[in-house]
Amino acid sequence: MSRPLSAAELRLVSLVAARRFAGTQPDDSGLAGVPEAAADAAPFARAAAVAAAVLRPGASAAVRPAALLAVCAQLGLDGFELLAPQGATAGMVAGLAAGTVSTAAFSRWLEDRAVAIGALP
Repeated sequence: MSRPLSAAELRLVSLVAARRFAGTQPDDSGLAGVPEAAADAAPFARAAAVAAAVLRPGASAAVRPAALLAVCAQLGLDGFELLAPQGATAGMVAGLAAGTVSTAAFSRWLEDRAVAIGALP
């Protein structure tokens, strides 16, 4: 098992997404406790927990790209990459943000759509 993204790495992901996709400064308050909360989880559960934390209640829609970047970065640390259509991925992240998709369901969805890095020709 690898490690969860650090708070500094999450802040960087948040900064990149906020500037690139929203043209704003990130609101990275509340990200400091994320790595500890996801430390003991399985890889896909860890990626889902990171996304859920980035999409914390009251966060604007501008954090959705940050959540997706965080998921991809966490999966990469665990040796996986996400292989899913953009629309389906955006819908799952939006559902997680809205509370219509649970963290457990998002974790299972990731597990079904992630492949080991280097597994594809």
